[in-house]
Amino acid sequence: MEAILKKIIAYLSNNQLTEALQLCEKNKEKKIEHLILNIKGVIFFKQNKLELAKENFLKSIDLNQNFVDPYKNLFKLNLKQQDYISAIENGKKVIEYDTKKNPLSHFNLALAFDLNNDYKNAIALYKIVEKTDFKEKKILFNNLAKCCFSDKNINESTNYYHKALEFDKNDKIIINNLLNLYLRIGKVDEAEYYYNRAREIDENYIEFKLNKSEYLLSKAKTEEAIELLKSMINETKNYIAYTKLAKIYLMINNNNIKAIETIDEALKVYPNMRDLKFTRGILHLVEGEFEKGWDLYEHRRSMQKKKIFENISLWKGESLKSSSILITSEQGMGDVLQFSKFLISLSPLCKKIDFLVYGKLLSIFKKKYKNINFCEISEIQNRKYDYQISLGSLNKYFYKNAESKTSELINFDKDKKIEWGSILSKKKRNIGLIWSGNFFGPKEPYRSIELKSFQKLLKLDLNFYSFQNEIWDRDKNFFYNSNIIDYSKKTFSDIIAIIQNLDLVISTDTFFLHLSCILNKETWGLISLNADWRWYEYYKYNPYKSLKIYKQSDSRNWDGVTDLIYSDIKNKFSI
Repeated sequence: MEAILKKIIAYLSNNQLTEALQLCEKNKEKKIEHLILNIKGVIFFKQNKLELAKENFLKSIDLNQNFVDPYKNLFKLNLKQQDYISAIENGKKVIEYDTKKNPLSHFNLALAFDLNNDYKNAIALYKIVEKTDFKEKKILFNNLAKCCFSDKNINESTNYYHKALEFDKNDKIIINNLLNLYLRIGKVDEAEYYYNRAREIDENYIEFKLNKSEYLLSKAKTEEAIELLKSMINETKNYIAYTKLAKIYLMINNNNIKAIETIDEALKVYPNMRDLKFTRGILHLVEGEFEKGWDLYEHRRSMQKKKIFENISLWKGESLKSSSILITSEQGMGDVLQFSKFLISLSPLCKKIDFLVYGKLLSIFKKKYKNINFCEISEIQNRKYDYQISLGSLNKYFYKNAESKTSELINFDKDKKIEWGSILSKKKRNIGLIWSGNFFGPKEPYRSIELKSFQKLLKLDLNFYSFQNEIWDRDKNFFYNSNIIDYSKKTFSDIIAIIQNLDLVISTDTFFLHLSCILNKETWGLISLNADWRWYEYYKYNPYKSLKIYKQSDSRNWDGVTDLIYSDIKNKFSI
């Protein structure tokens, strides 16, 4: 037995795959059959016959469930196929059966969570590895930093990047990651420093060129950014360069034609790239080409996360008579508010709807409305459903239905409204002001406004209230020295009651804009030139009656919008 195994492994080591496979086929020893099947899987994996490889790894596991090697190999195969959910499952098995307790097993599982955009689990596992003697600490810290950044923990991200940099002060990957971070959060001096460092180290590095396009945009050097991205596309066909170029075209007076041409060209090169398909879908929606748009809208990244309920059939428009359906949330909180009205449209078509809501939003909605139940995950674990669908995907079926109103689903607290009515000052007009969203949100930083742009407005004899719990670094000093009353720590129940008692809400495209409009409060919406798709043709079917839109005319500044707001508010309140 040992002799044949040694010979097979020798062939395998020398990449003599045909000879190794022939010896495997000749094996008659049952005791080593699980080993032979695993080796056959490795041979097929090396030959890029992935389905045959998977079949043999699984057969090996069937014969010996505690044998760790096929789990390790399946993990590698899953990563190659970008099947991160299966990689996570096999990574867990490796940890369970790995008697050596190699920290690499935890690192690999963390990587699978990382690639599946499950950053919290990835961070937890990476931090376990951090406490071991894992040798590749530079890679570990870099990965941790990226996950912390994606999980919106800027301080930890920055710290881990600098820890990684201690191993090699000239590592171009880490330096460019820091440059990207500082460009993203708008720290000008730090971005300038790392831009110069990255350029000195390798100005031809692809990531530097991509970062450089963002750097040029931050300096209002739009044409230079366009030319750089065009040259990258000509030289490398880099798919990110295509998306960045399309984004710039949309920023320049909403040049949809050039943006569409750019993405269409990219799709010829990368016909299966999900991000490109999604971007093309959004452009269809902007143009009002809804039938094409909705299909491609299903390629959005938030749909690629782990499917918790894999055994429930996806609803694709079938008859729902006597059926129960589970609706899941996977987009931002503003999307949940805006699209939840489609639950009312769906309601008459089926027996029961369970809507799985983010925990923080549960208090906003009624517990039950007609046959619609608002649930958290612990409530539905053992329930049976005929179908499931994401809330955002209901758009395809109901976006033209203007009758349904989200306000019917909102949990209004009359006592809270009365309470806040007595708290808020009656001596001055009370205005809600929201100027920025989460800087990791879509279209950021372009849909947010620097707070100091409102300094004329804030000098008026009015009370201003803020609900946003994230203040960008660029705004912190101005905010803490302003007369804005900070209500960001209030519960949603309180915030709803406060908004009901305000005279006006002024907001950029954020969750609070949607909340204010759903509460039917007069709202002035500050919408960027390159706005989200829902502010174009879609808005004609889904308008807010209480919303007045102020659209940016120049993507480089908001002066025209803030000046008009200042003038209109003076006229409105006769100040």
